[in-house]
Amino acid sequence: MMLETETTKKKQKHFAKIAILGGGSPYCADFLSGVLRNPEALRGSEIILMDINAERLELVYTISSHLFKHAGINITLKRTTNLEEALSDASFVLITFRTGGLNASIQDEKIPPRYGVIGHDAIGPGGFFYALRTVPVLAGIAAEVEKLAPKAFVLNYTTPSNIIIEAIAQYSGIRVIGLSRNFIHETTLMSYEAGLATDEELQLYPRTIGVNHATWTTALWHNGTDILPQILKWSERIIAQKREMTADNYQQLMHALLATNYGAIPSYDLHYYYFPEIVLDFQARRATTPSEDLLKLFNEAATHYKSEVHKEVPQLLKLVNDNGLANFALSVIQSILDDLGNEWVLNVPNHGAVNFLDDEHVVEIPCRVDARGATPLTQSDGGLAMDQRGLITALADYEGAAARAALWGDRKSAIKALTANPLVHSYSKAEKLYEALAAVHRDYLPERILS
Repeated sequence: MMLETETTKKKQKHFAKIAILGGGSPYCADFLSGVLRNPEALRGSEIILMDINAERLELVYTISSHLFKHAGINITLKRTTNLEEALSDASFVLITFRTGGLNASIQDEKIPPRYGVIGHDAIGPGGFFYALRTVPVLAGIAAEVEKLAPKAFVLNYTTPSNIIIEAIAQYSGIRVIGLSRNFIHETTLMSYEAGLATDEELQLYPRTIGVNHATWTTALWHNGTDILPQILKWSERIIAQKREMTADNYQQLMHALLATNYGAIPSYDLHYYYFPEIVLDFQARRATTPSEDLLKLFNEAATHYKSEVHKEVPQLLKLVNDNGLANFALSVIQSILDDLGNEWVLNVPNHGAVNFLDDEHVVEIPCRVDARGATPLTQSDGGLAMDQRGLITALADYEGAAARAALWGDRKSAIKALTANPLVHSYSKAEKLYEALAAVHRDYLPERILS
């Protein structure tokens, strides 16, 4: 009888079924590319792609199947347009779809600036309507997960993550984790720009606190040393150069200014709240919105897939700049599946981890990720000053109101929730924004919030 050794233990993998909702998207293709680069992470598992767009689904599935076969990967790949089939007995559910697609997001970016408010598909009025379109759909999916896969971990990539997760937590008892991408981008980017690291596998441990799209990193450890002071010195040097703001550098300069003035690293989108007039000015100058650029990229991806689909060894290009989110999702799954106990910054219900926010609100903070899921690490006030906490508290309360309006509200409660958004803060302006955006998104909104 062969004795079990440490080597054989390490080679063993727990079986998992990973359902990807939005399986025909380039984001899903990126995730599968990550699996191809790290096949041992999910060895012996099953990935099932689900999408309501059968043509896109077939393209991604066929190309990925060829690549998995060519690489000899021990992972079963399936596809379906049936939600119940995808969810049944799933271990993980990865949500990557956009209700209304990119065309809806384009309206979220274009309409608010007409009323003097920043246009964005994840924050402000645009993010609010993204939530109104998406929360009712995800509430239905959450109910199916409770029924068909009650032990599953739901990993949400769809924005605005905090509103969506708070709504799901209010509506159901499923285990949901929000994937945050911005902290990876900003802390790593500023570390590179400050000349502190060049290693692509740089391991950083941030003390990050806030809500999705609005966090501060008040410490950043690398190899046991807090490198935040060095990043702050780099920021001071950038400001001292007194560069003229351009479309190419204005965001970097605003981040450096915030870091210098507040002594912490701001998340990528935090400048929208501190410099709205500058952002609006640059938004007015741009020829296309980010979602228009992304739509063009997605169309190019579809064309590329069609040209590759019949090849024995097709090329599954990484065509989406998602700041490593595909690899991040895979890492989180692996941390849970193999009980690794890694630390990641994620979006989870507060439950007392942040002392100045209500327990039911969703926070973006470091979490220990193991077989139990994502356990938030207590941050207290995270080293934030009162003025920093004020914006975060206002955003968290707005997100809670938005989640409830999206789940159960009517037109009046939705307008009141939008008024609470720090980028709006005007009932009359909220009414005008609401009417304009509700008109273009009518087909994706429940009747109760239209009248």
